[in-house]
Amino acid sequence: MLSSPTHCDDLDLKKLFEESIPDSPFAAVVYKYADAMLEHGRDTYGPQRTGLFLSAFDRRTLKPLEGRPDAPAGLSEALRPGTPGKPLVGASPAMDQNLLRLLYFLKDLSTQDRYAQAADAELKWLLHAAAAPDSNTAPWDAGASWNVMQDEFTPATEHQPHELFGPWMLYDRGFDLAPDESKAVALALRDRFAGDATRLERAAESPRQVGFLLRFWADAYSHTSDERFLQAIDALVGVYESNDRGRKGDARPDRQTQGESAHDVLSLAIDCDGAARDVPEPYRTRLTSLAARCDGAFCALPHELGTKRGFVAVLRSPTGDTSPRTSHWNPADGKFTTAGVGVLCVSRYTNTGNVAYREMIVAAAGAYLDALPDDGEDAWPLTFGQAITLELAAFRITADERYHKRAFELGQRAVRHFFDESPLPRASLKSNHYENTTGGATLALALAELHLSTRTITAVRSPPNTIDR
Repeated sequence: MLSSPTHCDDLDLKKLFEESIPDSPFAAVVYKYADAMLEHGRDTYGPQRTGLFLSAFDRRTLKPLEGRPDAPAGLSEALRPGTPGKPLVGASPAMDQNLLRLLYFLKDLSTQDRYAQAADAELKWLLHAAAAPDSNTAPWDAGASWNVMQDEFTPATEHQPHELFGPWMLYDRGFDLAPDESKAVALALRDRFAGDATRLERAAESPRQVGFLLRFWADAYSHTSDERFLQAIDALVGVYESNDRGRKGDARPDRQTQGESAHDVLSLAIDCDGAARDVPEPYRTRLTSLAARCDGAFCALPHELGTKRGFVAVLRSPTGDTSPRTSHWNPADGKFTTAGVGVLCVSRYTNTGNVAYREMIVAAAGAYLDALPDDGEDAWPLTFGQAITLELAAFRITADERYHKRAFELGQRAVRHFFDESPLPRASLKSNHYENTTGGATLALALAELHLSTRTITAVRSPPNTIDR
């Protein structure tokens, strides 16, 4: 049995976090990862020593890679840092969100400012670079990076122009650090889409991208009260609702185009809900209604996780019951394995209390109680991190210790296989180098969450580990 919860008022949180290392080995791993990134993982090369975190490393020497190792299974070359075909010497701030969130978390635990200072430095660089007058690509675009050796920006390739890598969740800190630049970046993003009908139409084809943009602009409005952001929200939602997803404002996610990803609509629901909290009426109701319709479309699918062991992956399929389903570990699924979709359900359940999501969380966690990658199967640290977070969510819902035991076992296995003989995790089970694209920071956040849960520490919470989508 786990011990009773620990409560504290003025206790040293770092001491509380570290005292349990003999019973919970995960705190030491988290700190070593963060410390290695601060000491060895920052850009101190070339004339411009930006202090950005490098996205790839030699795990043995803790130095930049001199070549370009094979991509981990399932990873597109277009998303890897640096110039295609050249050594992996890029910094991709868009993919560092969980690393930065981890550093802010460790600052609160340790009371050591160096963690937050390093995170602030990267965030300020990103905002200044994106707000520069000659910037034609945002540093958080999918596949964009900064070449730390040649001190030049490497734009995204093989993607839609300005396709965001994911939701940007560091708005508040960005506006605290650089309010003018933060507003300028949001306006530039507005102009790129809302000011270009063709580009807006293309963005509206992807529910994920719609959600990312809506959340970006809603947060910008909450900090600036600039109605241009509301106008952009209105335009984007209008295009989304008027295409093949519905007519005359009556959006119908269940009528979406054949083969569209179910998890994309779930992602849109999460971001519509988040955006709605930052805007006035009638935008708030419009966004919450769209989120509810997305919920209805996703929850109506025959997931049957208890027997099928995977989420339905598309909204409509001509094959009916043989629709593709998410896998447990296949890196080709990227962010959207069964665990990946499961943590999106965690986010949605947290915000709505929808019983359907609660049931899916528990069923998905049950599918991992005896699931491990096959001997010949590769897997990412991202997936292990998501599986740990999923098991912990099921434990909180049910109080069934099987789920906590499984989270602990997955954490032990992840430490053993990803962090062997290095403070930096492998890019995948079959890779020997570090590469942030495959979610090493997501795994670290999960280990921090697991540690706190193991020690039943309630005085502090780790950041929600549900933003990979």
